[in-house]
Amino acid sequence: MSSLPHRPAPTRSRTVLPEARWRERAAVHAERVERLTADRLARRFEGRTHPVDDFLWEYYSFRPAQLARWHPGPGVGLEHGSEREGWSRYRLDAEGTAWLDAEGFLARRGAAVAFVRELLTATLSRPGRFGCFGLHEWAMVYRSDPDEVRHDGWPLRLGREGTDAVVEGHQVGCTHLDAYRFFTPEAAPLNTLTPTRQTQVAMEQPGCLHAGMDM
Repeated sequence: MSSLPHRPAPTRSRTVLPEARWRERAAVHAERVERLTADRLARRFEGRTHPVDDFLWEYYSFRPAQLARWHPGPGVGLEHGSEREGWSRYRLDAEGTAWLDAEGFLARRGAAVAFVRELLTATLSRPGRFGCFGLHEWAMVYRSDPDEVRHDGWPLRLGREGTDAVVEGHQVGCTHLDAYRFFTPEAAPLNTLTPTRQTQVAMEQPGCLHAGMDM
């Protein structure tokens, strides 16, 4: 017996994909993800690391298996999709069509969705600032001891003194809180701005590397 409630799908923008069509889309998506994640999985198996690719996986905490799951989006039903009733935020209607439970998701995460919408709208509404030159990364290791560097398996290109000189010789103007909060204590006062969670919506701008990653 189904453990999920059988409720009618939303009446707005209802579309049901035939089983053959959505299964083909899901298979194509899974194959593409498999290609794109093969090196990440091989590195983990072999004990190898990559300073950029591994960082993205760890920072955003997505697993390859999660990304391999294709989703149709809200308002699109999957004919004969009963196996998805065990997936998070899915439900079945009386005909066995699987739907994303958008209402249930919003009931649980509505405040976060509203904040993200406000943040992205504000970010894209203002001109970009392109003069930071990625100095936030340098500020994260400014005047730090070798054992304090998070990615200590990879040497600094200019060494510690050279890295510190770059930070001291340029104006640091980071607008992104989730980069600024990793500045070393010595680097934080050098930033011309002081991003906080309360000012995040007002300070985000589309020229920011980190804001682009988040979007």
